[in-house]
Amino acid sequence: MKTTSFIEEGIVIQLALRRAVAAITAIIFGVIFFTALARPTSDFSDALWLQPSSLFFMSLTVGVFLVVINMWLGKAPAKWSNWISGVVLVIAIIAQAIIAFRFVGIGNADPALMRLQALNLANGSHHWFDYFAWYPHNVNLTIVLAWLLKLFHVHSAITTGYVLNSLNFILIDFTLIMSWRLVRRYVAANSAAMFAILAAMFAPFYWLALNFYVDSVAVIFPLMMVVFLNRYFSRQTTSGKFTYAGLLALTFTFGYLIKPNLLIVPIAILIYWLLAARINKTSIIRGLAGLAVFLVIWLAGVGISNAVQHHYGYDVNETKALPTKAWAAMGLNRDTEGRFNDHDAQIMSGHGVKENKRATDKLLHQRLKENGVWGIITQSYQKTITMWSTGSLGMFDSPNQFFKQPSFYQEHKNKLQFLFINLAQIVYITVLGAMLIGSLFEMLSPRRNQVLFYELIVLGIYGMHTLLWTVDAHYAFVTFPFLFMMAATGLHDISDLLEQFFAHPSYGERGRTWTGIVTLLIFAIGLGYADHHNHQPLVETGVTQTQVVNAQLVANYAQRDNVKLAPHHSLTEKVTAKRPFSRLELPDVANQADSLAIGLQMNRQTVYQWTGADIAAGSAVTLQDPGVYRLRITNRTNHDVYLPTTASAYLPLSTHAIAGHPHRYLHYQVLNVFNTPIISNKQYQLIFISFAILAIISALGLEYWPDPNWEEPALD
Repeated sequence: MKTTSFIEEGIVIQLALRRAVAAITAIIFGVIFFTALARPTSDFSDALWLQPSSLFFMSLTVGVFLVVINMWLGKAPAKWSNWISGVVLVIAIIAQAIIAFRFVGIGNADPALMRLQALNLANGSHHWFDYFAWYPHNVNLTIVLAWLLKLFHVHSAITTGYVLNSLNFILIDFTLIMSWRLVRRYVAANSAAMFAILAAMFAPFYWLALNFYVDSVAVIFPLMMVVFLNRYFSRQTTSGKFTYAGLLALTFTFGYLIKPNLLIVPIAILIYWLLAARINKTSIIRGLAGLAVFLVIWLAGVGISNAVQHHYGYDVNETKALPTKAWAAMGLNRDTEGRFNDHDAQIMSGHGVKENKRATDKLLHQRLKENGVWGIITQSYQKTITMWSTGSLGMFDSPNQFFKQPSFYQEHKNKLQFLFINLAQIVYITVLGAMLIGSLFEMLSPRRNQVLFYELIVLGIYGMHTLLWTVDAHYAFVTFPFLFMMAATGLHDISDLLEQFFAHPSYGERGRTWTGIVTLLIFAIGLGYADHHNHQPLVETGVTQTQVVNAQLVANYAQRDNVKLAPHHSLTEKVTAKRPFSRLELPDVANQADSLAIGLQMNRQTVYQWTGADIAAGSAVTLQDPGVYRLRITNRTNHDVYLPTTASAYLPLSTHAIAGHPHRYLHYQVLNVFNTPIISNKQYQLIFISFAILAIISALGLEYWPDPNWEEPALD
């Protein structure tokens, strides 16, 4: 009796803790839901966001449409849902193939420096950029990238881009397919179809694949761990459990060595085991044995990784490296919204090991004191906005330099970005709303172990970055398959609740008719208001827009490669402009404006001259014609000036290098700046007509929902 009572008490405690996890998830993502509506991050121009009213009603339209389709598919054979999922997958793969071979980019800052470093390694160099002293966690993927370049014998920008784009799409697709299978297995086939539709509509699953970086590579590992964890719990034999514990450990080790914040996943596994598994003597012994296997493989992997890094010439330079606490200190910087910033990093590195730690402790203590308890709370809220409020995940920040892209995209870039970023936000808000409702269902009645595990992983990543680390939008990418699976589960719960209403005897046909009418009326009023609210800022009001004519966007960030310019000497670099332009920006040169004279020449004639503060502005007075220009920078002082440049021995970063300095490039942008509305009136109305059609389909689906007592009449 005592044993039974103890077990019952344990189950009660488990259920209470599971409800607490679901409640915390609901609270946090409820806040994120409203910030995604009202306060999307400032990474993208405010002028290109739809108003909150539009985002809300468009997301509601998508959500209700998916609920209705989910309900109808629930009444149909499972093969219908499978067919829909298959068709969606085929369409997505075709779109991916087109994108992978028509867009080839290098990315900005981090991914670009990794690409350049990998090319150096593939060609025998063992010198590492200073960047990797600050980002040692990117070393392993850089070495893997060097192996890929050697394996495929690709060194040109275009061919390398094809290989890496395709690899990223494969990793993302396998991740989504595993997610789809989990939804189909543990929820329903029709909900799996909803997951497929949501994922196919989500632009970052396409665009971020053009950027070979840790996020797109690491995204597959948490899902593989979920699969192996399921296999571990389903096996009854000790050998089976040891096998899957080993596979779990291998998967985690590879993922951890690429993206260390995946350390959250085994912690989530441990908490999941305590909250969901039946704990007894046998399970404890097996769990401890599995944990031992896990730790041995992980530690062995870390040791092998260190040996491989040493083989390639990488040793952590402790004098330049950032102490671990430095990331928490930067995360408390209110001026940068919790992001990494170069100024803070310079303060806490490059001064010797003891000095670095002392400077870090001082800065961290100072910011904790300045912020206080309320300041830390508000900073956590701001970091939440920075990392989680934007469904686009900063997808247009990188890659932002293309070696190959369609001319149509170049000409209509602003308009296409407006459509893609708002569609991503609409899908994201729909996902947040559905998973929020699903979390509320779990809080009321915990019944799905899978959802518990997803919540633990997402909360772990959220808490780590919000409380202990820096934030950026793309850091959330590894959690998005889990968010989408939780959303598919939430849609299923909403569908079940509606079906219960429709099946109630007092509801009847008249009730369904009124449901359809009221739904259509809500959408008519909501979309009509949103249409009116957005028309003037988007269609009638001109907005300052920029079109990139040419650019070399890879800065010398943490590469520290300079070109010495003697007194009264000049350097030149050719700049090709295929279209008219009105601005030339030189961000790495602007802080030395008083020391330099900058001229833009064509056919040996100076067409524009910058001096002093004009350099920072970087604007030509008149529109310049297409052609090949010569950018000339002159040292006006009586002492040497060092100009920051980006060195790239094996990968051309622009059409021309600096004259007399092969493989070195200035950081610049040639832009055409103009003022015009974002989209035309016809295009704007087409957007709202599309959502109105979805609303009509949803209303009709609710109105003509089949009577649960209806039976097909027998034929005579």
